[in-house]
Amino acid sequence: MLGTTLHMMQGTPYVYEGEEIGMTNVHYSTLDQYEDLESINAYQALVNDEKAVTPEKMLKYLSHISRDNARTPMQWDDSTNAGFSTVKPWFALNSNYPQINTKQALADQDSVFYYYQKLIALRHDSDLIKLGDFELLDPDDGDVFAYKRHYNGQTLLVISNFTANEVSRDYGQEHADSLLIGNYPDDQARVLRPYESKVYQFNN
Repeated sequence: MLGTTLHMMQGTPYVYEGEEIGMTNVHYSTLDQYEDLESINAYQALVNDEKAVTPEKMLKYLSHISRDNARTPMQWDDSTNAGFSTVKPWFALNSNYPQINTKQALADQDSVFYYYQKLIALRHDSDLIKLGDFELLDPDDGDVFAYKRHYNGQTLLVISNFTANEVSRDYGQEHADSLLIGNYPDDQARVLRPYESKVYQFNN
């Protein structure tokens, strides 16, 4: 859903290492697993010096804001050290590497990796996606992020459900000429399932 939302927008999308196979942030449970000096210094100041928060609460904070959460070694396969190296890496591995790795992604035709390939191919082949202007729809909607792109008489409609709940929205998607891509195997028109994202094209 996040990849679809980003890749259909204006500007140049970046794919951060591991994002294309669905790697997730790690949530370390002890301070000695962190390498980021900013995180370590913040822990020292707030827990040890000022005694403003408990160690447990500070580790919870760090699990959300530390840069180290997204700096774990690339997960190539389910072998030792995720196939990243033959020696212990500087950063501790994410424990989910046996399930989320490049080898597994390449073997599954429905994986995040192949979905990203489709997103990139769409962007490469479509002037509407590359050059279209941007129109934000319903900016006060806290659950669904929707926008349109317009170019040369064509319109792109992108709808993304940012919640774990099923919701319903009507942006006229039932009148689209085609569904270019979506992260569910079928389209239920106005219904948006948890974290569903879909991209429609209108040939005006």
